[in-house]
Amino acid sequence: MEERLRRLVEAYSPQNRARWLAEWKAQGGKVVGSLCSYVPEEVVAAAGMLCWRIPGVWQESIPLTKAYYPQDSCSFAMRVVELMLSGALDSLDFVVTTDWSDDTRRLHDIWLSLGKAPAELLHVPHQDSELAYQAFAKEIARFAHRLEELAGVKIGEEALRESIASHNEMRAMLGKLYELRKRALPPVTGAEVVGITTAAMVMPKRAFSAELAALLPYLAERKPPLQTSSPRLMVSSDKLDDPRYVALIEQVGCVVAMDDLDTGSRYFWQAVDSSPADPFYALAKRYVSRPACPRMYAWDRQAAQAIAWAKEFAIDGVVELPVMHSRPREGRVAFFRDRLQQAGIPIMSFRREYHLANVGQLKTRIGAFVETLQR
Repeated sequence: MEERLRRLVEAYSPQNRARWLAEWKAQGGKVVGSLCSYVPEEVVAAAGMLCWRIPGVWQESIPLTKAYYPQDSCSFAMRVVELMLSGALDSLDFVVTTDWSDDTRRLHDIWLSLGKAPAELLHVPHQDSELAYQAFAKEIARFAHRLEELAGVKIGEEALRESIASHNEMRAMLGKLYELRKRALPPVTGAEVVGITTAAMVMPKRAFSAELAALLPYLAERKPPLQTSSPRLMVSSDKLDDPRYVALIEQVGCVVAMDDLDTGSRYFWQAVDSSPADPFYALAKRYVSRPACPRMYAWDRQAAQAIAWAKEFAIDGVVELPVMHSRPREGRVAFFRDRLQQAGIPIMSFRREYHLANVGQLKTRIGAFVETLQR
């Protein structure tokens, strides 16, 4: 079972993630590349297509991007552009992103300018309200119509509800995994959890859920892989899909027992309510009201969610890792820090590149933070 766990943890790694795309295409299916966790994957699956998360390149060198892109742009967006220009995404049938930030929105323009697969830009409301649910429901319905044209199928209500059910099953499986992190000595590392949650973003959902369901009984009895039980940290960031960042934190002598990530908890935390008559409305409400990214306006609710998680998972301190030049997160840093400190939760913030970089500085800063918590 340990080897099976390793395969799932590494399913999103650079050497493995394209496998799911290639296998789906080999079976005659179409693949939609997604650039944002606010993209409603359920609609893609209901059209019989695979929703596959587009990553950025993990290496430091981005020679193609540097020739065309401003250097003070979001570190994640720049490395996505490198992948676009390299031709590695040419087998995608469709690309969809959102207006998460100006840099993310710009990725849509760049993809269209390359003249490759068609693309769609979804507007996600910036606030959680009834009006926002109704507006986003219309946006999702418009997106579904585009997918119908691409796939040559009609997305019926039954198919959409079945897709919602399978995605809720995936969320329930991940919820059980996160319950194991509440233990004093978690049977999974924080790095392994990031590997598993990102695997869900590139694998067919039913295949992922079946794989994780088979592993959960083993994980419940597994010997804790880390030798320390404290301090217990929570990592907060966006676009963090490289488990090596979390492994680096755990190397200084702590446990990453929870996360506030759009590639982690925020990706799955809230299920879609299956009771509304309009499934597009149900999807809209889930995606808009779920634990939010900093691009949403209600920063006070985001801080309150982090504080609630800190209490629920017995967190001693928070490590915030804003992606370099990601304006929504960088703009919220001071507010987020002050709110957590007012709640008595120690927090450190360190700007990072999307790819793993500045390892020495990061380990030194986090090591000092851990020592402070231990004292």
